[in-house]
Amino acid sequence: MNGDTATRLVETAERLFAERGVHGVSLREIGAEAGQRNTGAVRYHFGTKAQLLDAVFEHRMVAINAHRLALLEELDGCGRGHELRGLAEAFLYPLAEMLGEPGRPSWYLRFCVHAAYVEGTAPRDLEAQDWTRGVAIISARYQQVLAEAGIPEQLRAERWSLLSGHMTHALADRELLVQHWPRRVTTPRAAFLANVLDTAVALAGAPVSDHTAQHITDRRSA
Repeated sequence: MNGDTATRLVETAERLFAERGVHGVSLREIGAEAGQRNTGAVRYHFGTKAQLLDAVFEHRMVAINAHRLALLEELDGCGRGHELRGLAEAFLYPLAEMLGEPGRPSWYLRFCVHAAYVEGTAPRDLEAQDWTRGVAIISARYQQVLAEAGIPEQLRAERWSLLSGHMTHALADRELLVQHWPRRVTTPRAAFLANVLDTAVALAGAPVSDHTAQHITDRRSA
């Protein structure tokens, strides 16, 4: 991020979007909260709201992406780079570095939950920028593993959304508790992350039931 003003605007936007949602905050409010007298400061630096959202993603994702790529290389080196748990680790652990602690809150995980579904932003096209390359690799490998496990093609992309959404929302929920109700955070961080991984892998590798398979067959027939 170039410039103190741009960084301040991005971090203010991250916090306000996390607390109030993408559509609950105007660009003018972000500028004012960041101490800018010029009501058009955000548009001057970033253009549209979608471009501002991408700036927030990039601000955090450059470091997350570098960690993911390094972790994937490490997993490849020990033969775990195409295992469900290894891929889940490569998604979760770098993202979890953004998670704050009591007395040191963070906002990025809740920002992700709000912003990831906005059309035209970086998460909607993981191949479009270098700083989402790590998660693009994880997604592609994950769907390859599912294909080899016999998961029907119609379900693979949905399984990826379930897997990534489960982990991101789990982190966002803890982020909220850490900031506002720290006494409710009773599970140590390491145990919390391990449990998120356990449940994510179980979700990712769940067998396709006869009931689900029949629905797929019926749709093909129709």
